[in-house]
Amino acid sequence: MGVFTRLALGMAALGICIGAVFPYFAEFLDVPTQYSRASTFRMACLAAGVGLGAANWLLARRVIGRRLQLLATRLTDVADTVGSRSGSSGIARAELTLPVGAADDLGRTAAAFNAMLAALDRERRFRSVVQATSDVIMLIDLTGRISFVSDSVTDLLGRSPQELLGQRPHDLVHPDDPALLGLPTGAEFRAGAADLPDVLVVRVRHGDGNWRHLEVTSSDRRTDPVIGALLLTARDVTERIELQERLAHQATHDELTALPNRAAVLARGAELLAARQGGGHVAVALLDLDRFKEVNDTLGHGYGDRLLAQIGPRLRPHLREVDVVARLGGDEFLLLLPDVSTEAARAVAERARAALIEPFLVDGLALDVDVSIGVAVSGAGPLDIDSLLRQADIAMYTAKERQSGVEVYDAAADGHDRGRLVLLSEFRRGMAEGHLVLHYQPKVSLRTGAVVGLEALVRWEHPTRGLLLPGDFLPAVEQTGLIEPLTDCVLDLALAQVRAWTEQGVAVPVAVNLSARSVHRPDLPARVLSALASHGIPAGMLRLELTESALVAEPARARDVLGRLHSAGVSLSIDDFGTGYSSMGRVKNLPVSEVKIDRSFIAEMATTTEDAALVRSVVDLGHELGLTVVAEGVEDPATAAALAELGCDVGQGYLYAAPMGAAEMTDWLAGRLPAAVTARA
Repeated sequence: MGVFTRLALGMAALGICIGAVFPYFAEFLDVPTQYSRASTFRMACLAAGVGLGAANWLLARRVIGRRLQLLATRLTDVADTVGSRSGSSGIARAELTLPVGAADDLGRTAAAFNAMLAALDRERRFRSVVQATSDVIMLIDLTGRISFVSDSVTDLLGRSPQELLGQRPHDLVHPDDPALLGLPTGAEFRAGAADLPDVLVVRVRHGDGNWRHLEVTSSDRRTDPVIGALLLTARDVTERIELQERLAHQATHDELTALPNRAAVLARGAELLAARQGGGHVAVALLDLDRFKEVNDTLGHGYGDRLLAQIGPRLRPHLREVDVVARLGGDEFLLLLPDVSTEAARAVAERARAALIEPFLVDGLALDVDVSIGVAVSGAGPLDIDSLLRQADIAMYTAKERQSGVEVYDAAADGHDRGRLVLLSEFRRGMAEGHLVLHYQPKVSLRTGAVVGLEALVRWEHPTRGLLLPGDFLPAVEQTGLIEPLTDCVLDLALAQVRAWTEQGVAVPVAVNLSARSVHRPDLPARVLSALASHGIPAGMLRLELTESALVAEPARARDVLGRLHSAGVSLSIDDFGTGYSSMGRVKNLPVSEVKIDRSFIAEMATTTEDAALVRSVVDLGHELGLTVVAEGVEDPATAAALAELGCDVGQGYLYAAPMGAAEMTDWLAGRLPAAVTARA
């Protein structure tokens, strides 16, 4: 029997007892006996007692008892709800709210309960949010230890909150990161504010033993009377950090070989040069694989790629830990060697070459390549990494030309003194400001006298030195990276003039000279075709002239580049024939349609039988191969007549016209091409 039932029965019994004894009590109140002892009076008192007992029953059982029972039930439900780990027992706040009713003590108790219930509901919602969020919320108390951690730590770190309570944050992070975390402990923690950045990333060990990257946000709440601790919020950013690291690696490393790329090695080289102390030297060795293109052409790029992937592992055993091996692109690699002498750098290059000329095993095939290496070592004076790389590039091309394998940059042989460097700086600026112009010299048919083409010859209108001829600047430019921008500039100027002449009704092909370096660049055909397209000029209106020396180093690569130009419709010529190491046997394997006999043989052919015989031989062999033969340096009518008698096709020289500017050449052409005059008019 419940307490409220016993209370109600007692209150009812009390009312009946009062009704039963009231007749006797009435006698003490001087009620006449005949009334107080009358059966009717007694029955009335008993009935009143029964009514009072019933009222007491209803009051205790139905009013007070039920309200108190409801309060007790609600308190039990609240306790169950607050004690639930999930923060929710499925009972809504509206279901727990008590009716206030009258403004008596029970009503005020109900109102206080409802206020407490509202506060508990807010706390329950906050706790549910804390426990449900994927971020970890942690409190560090005044002793520097974890006093609270949200349940989400289990998903984040594979550990239960109970495992972490009482531990110091320093005990959880990577050994290299406590200084980054910067949390003081003990008395230091109580005395001052934690010198912690608003956001930082630290590594924390997961329950499986791996390290996870957590982004931690801190908020100092130690002076808060409710929290009284340092509040940390952490989220897992491992995937983001790993993605950033992959992207950073891709930005600084070559995808094929996994070696540092050009940008990375140049940045490292700049750092080493800037940090030189006590006269320390930095060396670079530029490696270019010879005959590598034959591997690609014969076996396919797959074999070539797998060969390139072996370069780094082949070189690494011959280098120190501080040395860097990088891939610049294509079949070019770079060794960056800090704190070495010239002799030591050359020795490293020799070991590298010896390692690379050993056969490479690719899918069961032993592949042989050679390598040319250029070495450059920084001096005592200031030097940037680009200049050092340029010097190594010069030395590497020297190694190719001499077929010596390894060459060290020789400043005396290069001749790049201060005056030459100033010249190059001025040339770069002059090219950017449009100071380069073209002069044109006609090529005339020895049989008909008709103009069959023009050769474009670059000139530099120097602001203080006047008009400079190619011999004044080209030797220096050809040894630098400026030669390719110069080639593009000359192409652009020449094709723009061809376009202007075409619009005036003058259709005359123009020849442009190529350097030896340009002939070996795989991107040359694309650059030439792009220039033709931008000016709307047919490929047949352009002829490219190259010297014999351009064919000596890596003839296979040169043949590939020339073949692509020929297939596109661009005409090709061998310039200065007879001064190099070429022969008609080599020329016949090239897609050229013209050979130009060097002026040194033409000038003496009238007086020297040997030169006359050589010219005759070139003309005869050229015709046998279906080539047009051009004689350079025709200065007088007698020479022109002798060449015509030998069957030479075209003459070029001062007999016909000296090189002249575009405006003068336009007038000169107009005087010899009547149709052009009409078109201009």
